[in-house]
Amino acid sequence: MRTTTLFILVLLGGCASFSSTDCGSDWYATGERDGRLGATPQAQLYATRCGLAVDEKRYSDGWREGFSQRPVPLW
Repeated sequence: MRTTTLFILVLLGGCASFSSTDCGSDWYATGERDGRLGATPQAQLYATRCGLAVDEKRYSDGWREGFSQRPVPLW
């Protein structure tokens, strides 16, 4: 019983870190945000987690734009 409860809590915690706004229809904006944050392109991850088709061209265009706007590290 304790193991089952722990498993459910871990599962729910993992779901909480991936919000429903990440599964929106504005793939350009999602890509741009990911690029600005310095994340690697994640279109396939969104497709898997959201269970829907990702417009990979729009996502990639947004990612490139966001990545180009990242501040340059000072180190």
